[in-house]
Amino acid sequence: MSSVLSRGVFAMSLGNAVALAATIASYFLYSRLLTPAEFGIYASALAIAKFGTILLDGGLKTALIKHAVVVGSQVHRALFLGSALAALALLVILWGVVGALAGAGVVAAATGWLFAFYAAAYFLTYPLLIVPLAELERGQRYTPVARAEALGITIEYGLPALLWLLIAPGFWTFLVAVWIARLVRTSLVLVAVPARPWLHLGSRPDWPGMKELFLEGLGLQLAVSLSMVRDNLHLLLVGPWFGKEWVGLYAWALQLCAAASQVFALSVARLSLPALRLTAGVADRWQVALTQIAWLTLLTAPPLVFLTPAAAVINATLFGSKWSAALPLLPFLVARMLPGMATTPLGYLVMAERNARAFALANAVWTGAELLAALVLLALLGPRGLAWSYSFMAWVGLLALLAKLPGPASLLQLLGVLLGRPSLWLAMLLCGFYVGTGAQMQFHDNLPATGALVAGASLLCVLAERRFRDWLAASLRSSWRRT
Repeated sequence: MSSVLSRGVFAMSLGNAVALAATIASYFLYSRLLTPAEFGIYASALAIAKFGTILLDGGLKTALIKHAVVVGSQVHRALFLGSALAALALLVILWGVVGALAGAGVVAAATGWLFAFYAAAYFLTYPLLIVPLAELERGQRYTPVARAEALGITIEYGLPALLWLLIAPGFWTFLVAVWIARLVRTSLVLVAVPARPWLHLGSRPDWPGMKELFLEGLGLQLAVSLSMVRDNLHLLLVGPWFGKEWVGLYAWALQLCAAASQVFALSVARLSLPALRLTAGVADRWQVALTQIAWLTLLTAPPLVFLTPAAAVINATLFGSKWSAALPLLPFLVARMLPGMATTPLGYLVMAERNARAFALANAVWTGAELLAALVLLALLGPRGLAWSYSFMAWVGLLALLAKLPGPASLLQLLGVLLGRPSLWLAMLLCGFYVGTGAQMQFHDNLPATGALVAGASLLCVLAERRFRDWLAASLRSSWRRT
């Protein structure tokens, strides 16, 4: 792992780990406090806010990061003003839609306004974030980004639980928390970039320059929007077809998978494009992508493998078996995560080697195939059909991205890095032994023992990787020399 990527991974992973700890703690509390239907409402509000933010971004932040030359302050001014106008327009549209749905009785009025005001916190703060975030990431200054995101996520996901328990229950707690979190995050990011000429009232916007960046980022916006569609098929298909309780069950299972896997995945997702931009040569960039995939797999595969048996214990001991209907979904969602560890680095490699249009076309193929498979399997198998389609359709996405890459990109080499991991196979062996020998039944009501077993087994699996042992030895030698 290069020194640039290593420092970035450490900063972002540390920030993500802090945020993840707060998210997991709040996740357990919400699993106790909310019914599956209420969990589905909260997941819907969050999805609407994030999808609207993707529309506001327009691929512009990534276009700023990968642009060949540094963009001037007048273009930044145009980006800020354009994003602010788009945020206001999007907010008016959302409020109109919510009002119409509430008036027609499709959603409860209180639920509709929760969606609108939760999204407003995201929409109205994003115009202030797009330029400074791009400047920080382009300059590989990840520490202030990690600090702002860690604190913001901790407040957004953790504060509602405290307000719910200490003051009064209700969705108002989520609204208060999201507004505080977004304002704190925005303030910290702005402070980290003291020179902000694009905020000065006298600064003139360069609209043609913004148009060039917008066209450059349009393909990326389409690709990210398609990714958001895939990640929220439980809202788009399962909810209207089978009801909001199933939305909550899928949201609960997906968030549990994310809690077990996303601390490193989120870090690499933010670091991948800047790292590739600084690497010369197609072959070298391919090796950078393979290195990212190898590290993602060896660090996240073991906890994912152990997640399904551990979740049964968590559900029984902490939640009174409230989420039993979601447990059968977990093996299929975990299976989806494995090829997903490769699709993020591959997607950024496609953008580095080709362009955002190629990235968008690969995502369009993937999304179309996933929608078709989901519709067929939902019709045949009922609400669990989406989990079945999720379990294998990510491989279609991996192949679609790989098909867009030139030269040294090889499916066999990729499969070797992804599936040939000693940590993965040892985890599967240990999990099979745990379930097959009946040890799972002995610990079915002992959460501390199960947690210790999962943590110890995951550490053993990671230590089975020579790559990790070499990195650990080098880190210890470096620390020893400094002392």
